[in-house]
Amino acid sequence: MKHKIDHKRLLKAAAIAIPVVGISWFFIQRWKLLVVRETEVNVPVTRASSIGSNRQAAADQSSRQTAQSGEGDFYNRTYQVDIQQAKVDKAELIQAILHDINRFTPQEMAHFEKTEGAENTFQVGDEFLVRISGPWNGPVRLVDLQPDSFSFETLQGHLEAGKIQFIVLDHPEQEGVIRFEIRSWARSSNRVTDFFYRVLGISKFSQTRMWTFFLDKIVETSGGERVGAIKVMTHKAPHDPQAEQPLWKQYSRQFERWRSIELNFDPSKQEEFTQANGWYIDDYQIGLPSEPPGDPVKNGAWEIAKAIVNNYEFPDPALISGIFVPDQPLNERLMIVKAHFLFFTFVLGVKISKVIEEIRDAGKRGKACVWGYSYSTLTGHFEMGEITFEVWKFLETGAVEFRIHAYSKPARIANPFYQLGFRIFGRSLQKRFGATSLERMQRLVLERITSSPQTEEPLETPDVQPISSDEAATDKAEEITEGKE
Repeated sequence: MKHKIDHKRLLKAAAIAIPVVGISWFFIQRWKLLVVRETEVNVPVTRASSIGSNRQAAADQSSRQTAQSGEGDFYNRTYQVDIQQAKVDKAELIQAILHDINRFTPQEMAHFEKTEGAENTFQVGDEFLVRISGPWNGPVRLVDLQPDSFSFETLQGHLEAGKIQFIVLDHPEQEGVIRFEIRSWARSSNRVTDFFYRVLGISKFSQTRMWTFFLDKIVETSGGERVGAIKVMTHKAPHDPQAEQPLWKQYSRQFERWRSIELNFDPSKQEEFTQANGWYIDDYQIGLPSEPPGDPVKNGAWEIAKAIVNNYEFPDPALISGIFVPDQPLNERLMIVKAHFLFFTFVLGVKISKVIEEIRDAGKRGKACVWGYSYSTLTGHFEMGEITFEVWKFLETGAVEFRIHAYSKPARIANPFYQLGFRIFGRSLQKRFGATSLERMQRLVLERITSSPQTEEPLETPDVQPISSDEAATDKAEEITEGKE
């Protein structure tokens, strides 16, 4: 049976693809000069932003194009740059953008044109047509305007359905450093754009280049210097979370297979695990926000770090992600580790071999409350060995630390191509895992400790009784009084 070719759709797809490919090539050349770090992680669900929800009641609601009306997966993307020694404050930086937003966008790709609202001003309810090369023009409306931020929502006809926010913040950790973020919550508006965004990745690529260009201009306008790389972080959630199985259920067959597989080394021979015998011994540690001396406090750094370790959130998802049955006891946990390298993803198995929960003697530093666990590699893993993750709190000083200790050795890899690749890149990836895990742990703890309610324990006030209730005290008071007389 012959299928009829839909020439209109083919022409529409070609009309989208050809300009985008050309623009993308242009931005590849310009973007090479920027230092950009991208990460993406799949999440079961991500909440849409509430920005503008209390400011747009008077606006025309019928033309809104919300994320619920879109197609495909839901993307929460954050484009972030840190700036030191800025010559302008946060409000001045926002005003510079509002004064001429086109100064911050690559004109070869996008140009903002106001269609509703007074000229030379920005007010909630103003509408713009973002003219993009090719058939990409997208109308947006300003739905929120604050001294340190502003936000747009998409209108009917835009290629995306959702909201985007531009915000400048104080750095959560470093004094004298500001952070500029572009946060978007959106889905593709239709199946054609979803195909070019999700499947081919062309429009996603162009979007990333456009907003990293914007951040580069922000740094230039601030008069300061960029700190580190421009970061692009993506959380992707299924378009219908209710209909999707949790990731650990999707891997149920994998769990069944890994449960029958043994360790690929003999842990009883630990005395042989030395550098002289070809084993790598690695130790990493980083300080976390401290607490008052004594036991860990509720919602403090130690408790937050413990939860992050328990959920295996500290590894960089661009390198490693872990899948496990959430209600399984920790000491029985089997975890499927997905390792990512270039265009390859490897599924490996590990098993929790020890759970740590104790008060430990830390020598000159006194006692420490230590929690953590170790996992060991199963047959089929590229490495053999054990790695331990621990969260320490020193009771005398209140200092909190995250520590990683590992001993490992390359395992026998049947595939000669993978074997060669691991021999070349394996050790550098191990070190990168350790370094990025520390960095991510510190960042996650700092983010969550600032957003967690810090409950202080009420001071215990002793009962106060009148002196007349104590005969001895009364007699003593009379003696003192008589002496004064």
